[in-house]
Amino acid sequence: MVDSGKLRFIVIDGSTVQEPGATATTYRLHIAIDLINLSLHQVEVTTDKEGENLDHYTLAAGDVVLIDLGYNQPKTLVPFIDRGGDVVLRYNAHSMNLYEDGEGDDAGHLVKIDWYTRLRKLGKRPSGVPVWLCHGNKRIQGYLHAIPLPGNGVEPCLIKEIGA
Repeated sequence: MVDSGKLRFIVIDGSTVQEPGATATTYRLHIAIDLINLSLHQVEVTTDKEGENLDHYTLAAGDVVLIDLGYNQPKTLVPFIDRGGDVVLRYNAHSMNLYEDGEGDDAGHLVKIDWYTRLRKLGKRPSGVPVWLCHGNKRIQGYLHAIPLPGNGVEPCLIKEIGA
């Protein structure tokens, strides 16, 4: 067994389940796995109305969750981070805004990041972009790690929250 110190790495994901003969989703399955021990941390089955969010899981300070696009929800990310958790997630620019420190006339203010413009400026090299995650009056600093896709496409792939 690997000693992870005070951190516990938890991989979280959700999926849909259909009963035999059903034509649509019947249930949703929410799973959390301890990445170090490869043990099941938690499983929850809900109705088809319950989407992916961190509220389904029992998480503690020192937990580092690895999550996908469906969990891009500041309303559940920020409280978890405030309790001492950390987040590594695949970023979805269409469901969660991130901000950066303004310049010029916007100096001293946070400005919503226009990812199309920002990533074009980065070109074809992987880059770490300092960002702010905002919810209510909370501001949490993190980094988005932009990794260019092969060909002409460029999109943000990962964000890692690094401090509360």
